Amino acid sequence: MSAVPRVHRNDWSTLTVPDLGSWRPELSVSVVIPAYNCQASLDLTLASLSRQTYPDELLEVVVVDDGSQPPIELPAVRPANTRLVRAGEHSDGWGRANALHVGATVSTGEVLHWLDADMVAHPAHVEAQLRWHHVAPYAVTLGYKRFVDTCPGAADWPTPDAVVALWDAGTPQRLFDTEGEPHDYVERYIDRTDQLRAADHEVFGIHVGATAALRRELYQACGGLDTTLRLGEDTELGYRLAAAGALFVPEPLAGSWHLGASHVMQDKERVQRHNRPYLADRMPYPRWLRRVGGSNWSVPLVEAVVTAGDEPLERVRAAVDAVLGGDERDLVVCLVGPWDRLGEGRRRVLADPDLDLRLLAETYRGDPRVRLVTEAPHTPFPAAYRLDLPARHGLGPHAVRRLVELADREQVGLVELRPSGATDGPATRLWRTAALGRVDRVGTAGRSLADAVTELHGSRTVAAETIGMVDLGRFAPEQLAAGLRTIADPALGGSRWVPNAVEVAGVRSLAKATVLVGTLAGRKLSARIRRRVVRPAVPVRPRPDGGAQPPGDG
Repeated sequence: MSAVPRVHRNDWSTLTVPDLGSWRPELSVSVVIPAYNCQASLDLTLASLSRQTYPDELLEVVVVDDGSQPPIELPAVRPANTRLVRAGEHSDGWGRANALHVGATVSTGEVLHWLDADMVAHPAHVEAQLRWHHVAPYAVTLGYKRFVDTCPGAADWPTPDAVVALWDAGTPQRLFDTEGEPHDYVERYIDRTDQLRAADHEVFGIHVGATAALRRELYQACGGLDTTLRLGEDTELGYRLAAAGALFVPEPLAGSWHLGASHVMQDKERVQRHNRPYLADRMPYPRWLRRVGGSNWSVPLVEAVVTAGDEPLERVRAAVDAVLGGDERDLVVCLVGPWDRLGEGRRRVLADPDLDLRLLAETYRGDPRVRLVTEAPHTPFPAAYRLDLPARHGLGPHAVRRLVELADREQVGLVELRPSGATDGPATRLWRTAALGRVDRVGTAGRSLADAVTELHGSRTVAAETIGMVDLGRFAPEQLAAGLRTIADPALGGSRWVPNAVEVAGVRSLAKATVLVGTLAGRKLSARIRRRVVRPAVPVRPRPDGGAQPPGDG
């Protein structure tokens, strides 16, 4: 078996796929079609699939009837290996996401190919996408479509026999008397990002499920579709696929006709209004989704991991409180310690060898943003980032936000932060979940995790004064007992972050106290970072609710 290719970010151009018709496919594929009260359009979809260039023996079609009245029936013109299943016989749920998941569960193909029941797929539609899945098992391919302005069941629709005749003649473009309309915001984003090769961390926004394909193991790795969603399920799945390390590949040779307008085209404002709260709770990106609503979400932007170890209560508490009290509120803290050994048996209360651990547990037991865990989570998925924070590192009030901003602006998979002057010892590290997911897909190739992430996604090392950090190990526990504060420091043109217990009368007393902390230089720092960052040219972002995101809106 050949090695899995190691693609940098989303630059799929380093991969080579065979020309159509010049190769021998090996992977089996299940085309899953959710169907609800759409017999007429489904008949055309199945007719188009009956003449695919992908080998019949490797092609399975699973039609999932989501409770149609009258029930869906299989037409005479269809692929040889076509099955009809009733969603109600396999699930108590309903809706497109549930139907697709039922189809994924009962199907057998190594590749899952979603196709809506109002799509008429060109003869090479399946083959064009499957080429990529033979090369990169973590690829997610996106077919192209042209919208035809017709009404459901329109009298001027072609017949299944007409579809077959044009497909056999190799002229699918003649099916309708129009070129049709492109999927505007999707193709605009693809064009503005060099066919997604220069796409950023929000590339998942163009994952539209009307025609897309992925390996079954990737679908399972990201947890599958959220069957509780009634709309927007393809975007939400796209977010988790990206977090799992997916590579998004647009495939213009996978052409198709879409019969009529999409839901968003028909009722854009109401679709957006419906989708926003559902997607905001499940996706920390794009950031504008969370401008309204609560401050705590089911899926946080950052999952911070702090290991208590043998550090005293005051030091660990200072590190955790600094993160919780910062201006980036969209996070949770996983506080790692042997909490399971804290029994309730008789003990010498003040001489308890586990006293600090016990006090830490009580400090955060009721905090909804702190999770007491006995082991560090293997992955922060589906959170967008993991922050590994040594208990001796205290981050300034703007540090987490600035770390995330830096990672997003430079599109790196790792940002490493060390105290000033330190060349070894523990570092604070911000890991992009998508980069960790990509390493899971391709392996480390004998490298360290940091080196593997750097190869696949890039990394940056920044000094403590760039972001804002204090080495808590420099202070005795009693100095940290009262917490931390930020004070003005005119000599630095910014602020210093120091323990409340340290007497501060001016710059000179700070020096005497040997307090060396991160400079939070406000506007000067932001300007300096912006000057050093090359931003990807993505003037228009797709919105997960179907609209277009203008520059600067989030």
